[in-house]
Amino acid sequence: MKKLAEINIRPLRIAFDHCSMEDTYKAAISTAVKHGITDLSNYLLYNFEDEPDDLYYRMKINIDLCDELGVTIYSFPMKFHPIDDPKYFQNRDYIGKHWNRKFIRAVQAVLNSTKGKIGRGKSFFEEAFGKDIDEFHKILWMPEEFIIHRFKYKDNLTAERWEKFNSLDEMQLNRLKAIVAANVFDENIATGDPSVDEVLRYYQVRRDPK
Repeated sequence: MKKLAEINIRPLRIAFDHCSMEDTYKAAISTAVKHGITDLSNYLLYNFEDEPDDLYYRMKINIDLCDELGVTIYSFPMKFHPIDDPKYFQNRDYIGKHWNRKFIRAVQAVLNSTKGKIGRGKSFFEEAFGKDIDEFHKILWMPEEFIIHRFKYKDNLTAERWEKFNSLDEMQLNRLKAIVAANVFDENIATGDPSVDEVLRYYQVRRDPK
């Protein structure tokens, strides 16, 4: 790291692909800072063998390190795709065993708003991905339109949907989540359960064509 610090590298690129690497990763960041490297670009693999919570914790670790060490770490979550599997040569359809299509789209929707990166700033991160894991889960299950236009719907439709979402019993909630996880919401989608179908209608809200 001392020799790297002598080279005009800005930012220093590093990866943090799984929470099991936390101690090693933090040590690497601390070593970089010790030698005067304070601008870093961090790649975060997801949709591989990780769970969504793993991605959230890694992003939050970077936010906390920025504050603790006075550095700038730009995080770039990168979706895993099995390029050696012929089944996926012509598409981007691979979904990891702990992920589903809705969760993938939720993360991508947030990243679309941040231009694909997460920089310094705890308040910005908490607004984008949630202040804790429960809020992150809330965003993962949120309709995509509500994620993209967070402030437009925050105090009306988002609040309404969340109240109705939480009013479902366990069986209804499991039924809803099975549909939402597939991330396909056509106009005729219905379960026959009025409470579930009422929540599903929020997922059919489409962007204002204007």
